[in-house]
Amino acid sequence: MKQYYFKSEDGNEYGPITAEEISDWQAQGRMNSESLVRHSNSRDWMPLCSYPELASDSAPKPTSVDSSESPPPQKAPEVPPQQAYAHYEEHRGTMILVFGILGIACCFPFGIAAWVMGNADMQKINAGIMDPDGKGTTNAGKICGIISVALASLGIILQIILFTIGFVAQ
Repeated sequence: MKQYYFKSEDGNEYGPITAEEISDWQAQGRMNSESLVRHSNSRDWMPLCSYPELASDSAPKPTSVDSSESPPPQKAPEVPPQQAYAHYEEHRGTMILVFGILGIACCFPFGIAAWVMGNADMQKINAGIMDPDGKGTTNAGKICGIISVALASLGIILQIILFTIGFVAQ
């Protein structure tokens, strides 16, 4: 399914939206054939009338006077334009990954921080609050944090065992 972005007259950008939503917005008077639109995979803004797949939707749809010919059109619930574009909290994936690597390499407390922050951020990403683009790096940082805590714990346990063995041998 193709998705589009819409630029309003005041310069705000909304999207991604589908062709069906564009048709609904035209019926509501929020868009017309001169409204600026772009494909989700393009950076070029063009008038709505220049998209053939949307051109048929740019004219108002005729309504029938005789109700027996077709059912009356269902009006879509009005959605404020601000809700059409999701605003995400920025992810901290790079910082979490760096903390996880530092935890493995030299400083175990960074591993704890990476694990805790990574877990909190993954919950926000999965809930749709935080930018999903950072999911991979955040998860990698969280895993590095878990590994660093496991290695540090293993090191502490081995030191206790060696200390106990050395103390008993004397």
